[in-house]
Amino acid sequence: MKFSVEKVVGGGRLGSILPGGRHEASVIETPMCTLFTKVGSAPHLGYEMLKRVSNIPDVATMSLGGLAAHHESVCKFGKGLGNFTALKSNIIFTTLHDASSAVTSGKNDRNGVAVWGKGGKFKMDPSLYVKVQEAFRPDWFQALSDGDTDRDTGKKRLVKSVNNTLDFLDSTLQLLKESEILRDSSLIGAIEGGFDEEERQRSARETSARPVHGFLIEGFEKGHSGLDLFSLENFSSLLTKTLSCLPEDKPRIMETAWSPLQVVKAFQLGIDVFSSVYPYMLTQKGQALVADYTIPPKSPSANLESEKSEDSSPPHSGSVIDLNGKSNFEDFRPVLPGCDCYCCSNFSRSYIHHLLNTSELLAYVLLMIHNFHQYFHFFCCLRNSAREGTLEDLQTSLELQNSCSCHTS
Repeated sequence: MKFSVEKVVGGGRLGSILPGGRHEASVIETPMCTLFTKVGSAPHLGYEMLKRVSNIPDVATMSLGGLAAHHESVCKFGKGLGNFTALKSNIIFTTLHDASSAVTSGKNDRNGVAVWGKGGKFKMDPSLYVKVQEAFRPDWFQALSDGDTDRDTGKKRLVKSVNNTLDFLDSTLQLLKESEILRDSSLIGAIEGGFDEEERQRSARETSARPVHGFLIEGFEKGHSGLDLFSLENFSSLLTKTLSCLPEDKPRIMETAWSPLQVVKAFQLGIDVFSSVYPYMLTQKGQALVADYTIPPKSPSANLESEKSEDSSPPHSGSVIDLNGKSNFEDFRPVLPGCDCYCCSNFSRSYIHHLLNTSELLAYVLLMIHNFHQYFHFFCCLRNSAREGTLEDLQTSLELQNSCSCHTS
């Protein structure tokens, strides 16, 4: 993997990733998001339904929780995880934990790290971890790491977290020297340290000194992505100081459930690659993304200062709507008027409200299509906005929409 920065805008980096390996002809523009998956497939969507989504990311993230225990079966299959999951055209990026779930605390030690699936705990030391990766044959893979930390973790535990992660990394690098299968795969180092500035910077400097291809920033929230990190007083400063210790020629990744507004903020701090777990978490709640990313904004919800009349209600208010609400019972508009996704082109809010209230699985299929479509479209708009010098306008528009978000339309 190679990464180059083309332009810095408001602290954010417009760049390109050359993934190398079997995708050596590909060029991926940043900022970007990955395709979030559950047990190797897009949540709620089969392969044919996924193809109805526009702007599908080149990189598919697959967490080991639900997959590691089956590595022997994938090994016997002999063609890697991409072929096994019918996502062979995607760049496969294996990570330790599912970004939509919390990490079970107290199960990591200096001998290994635990991941969790339906079969329970699966603990890996560096030797088994490399064996699992050889079975899966990913294009990118996260180094084994001890990310069981958050803002309440004490200094002693944070020091152990960083030490364990560095020891795992060194052991993995030694094992990789003997692995012909993973020769063309890119190793992503993990940056730990919780909310301790000294440990964060030590982790960043020490990991940068190893031959890794990129960096995954974790350990802020024990793998649970429901927390708005930007609401914490020292998060932005800490992240900035951590990233200042990393080289400019390698991508920085965060697997966090961030709304479009939070993505803009993180991008300006220096994050290049994001997860698409956020649209999945909205879908699970029966909610839909309806934000306006155009500059200047076109929708009334993004320009509420001009909405003076109490008698006229805008097509939608805020950046997210809740389709469980009774107000959707006879609302025959699309989820987002003007959206050209498969869901909005064929179904109404009323119909999806009905599906949610009757616990029909189709509700989540349609909402997943819509939310993925909108989130992936947002990253196209983010890159265009950064190129055209309208990043501040985009952030201001999203802040206005977020301040007016409601859970009914």
